[in-house]
Amino acid sequence: MWRRMKCVLIIGSILLVPVSMGGATLKAGVAQVEITPPTGLSMYGYGNRKGVSTGVLDPLMARVLVLEVGEKRLALVVLDLGRVLAPAWVEHLRANARKSSGIPYVLVAATHTHSGPAIDDDYPPREGPDWETGVLEKVSRAIDEAHQHAVGARVGTGYGVAYIGHNRLRVNPDGTVTWFETNKTMIPTAPIDPVVSVLRVDTTAGQPLAILVNYACHPVVFGADNLQYSADWPGVMIRTVEQAFAGSQAQCMFLQGGASDINPFYAVTPLGEDAVKMRDWTGARLGSEAVGVAKGIQTEAGADARLVHRTTSSLHYFSVRL
Repeated sequence: MWRRMKCVLIIGSILLVPVSMGGATLKAGVAQVEITPPTGLSMYGYGNRKGVSTGVLDPLMARVLVLEVGEKRLALVVLDLGRVLAPAWVEHLRANARKSSGIPYVLVAATHTHSGPAIDDDYPPREGPDWETGVLEKVSRAIDEAHQHAVGARVGTGYGVAYIGHNRLRVNPDGTVTWFETNKTMIPTAPIDPVVSVLRVDTTAGQPLAILVNYACHPVVFGADNLQYSADWPGVMIRTVEQAFAGSQAQCMFLQGGASDINPFYAVTPLGEDAVKMRDWTGARLGSEAVGVAKGIQTEAGADARLVHRTTSSLHYFSVRL
């Protein structure tokens, strides 16, 4: 049967041909590596931010999930960055993966934290510190590590609901629209997407290996006054899930949904008003729901697994069929 997350893995920039491989067993491997750059760099996300990065609130990470069916291999890379590295950087990463691990398909996503470094579109960069090359090398090694440690796997999906944010564009009775960035009273606004989609990957023995959580909301609890690197609330969500599965050492990964104008309730909270506490509340609330969903998932294995790539217009996604 088909097992697919509500929000499929979409990377609009990759151009691939449809592939499938049947009659083999699904294998999966995970790895993660810290990618926190040096301080002193410009930061991502706020036009009114003054100054460069001065420290680290929590480390920025790259998390990797490799899926394999026979000789067909796919690597999903999620970066604690504001946006995905520019196409030339991604192509360099894909070339490394093909050479070191025989992985032809690499999907790269970002959590969209606004407390990460600014991204240089040039490869190699024409000016300024070159932290991206170090990131590519670390992520390339992590992809190979995940491939080298891939084991027989089984998958399952589940869904929950969590309310941690609001739509920051409020339509007034007279038809005008008001920018509604922070919502400490948690007054409902629409549209939002409260669905928590969870994909759980287990070993064939039923031990959790990876837990992917998809949700739509901007990671902007920290505002422009924050000059320290942070994964914002997705980092807390990930820690919440991993602590709940500490016995299995499962790796949690966050996939940003269609956040559009969905902000967390406590968006752009000033540091002096306990922004760290608001970040932790937001991440823990979503994480708790994800934990409940993940623990209720029954994973399944199949003797005729397929890794399938499909194309709809310019959008591409992969599915695992068991």
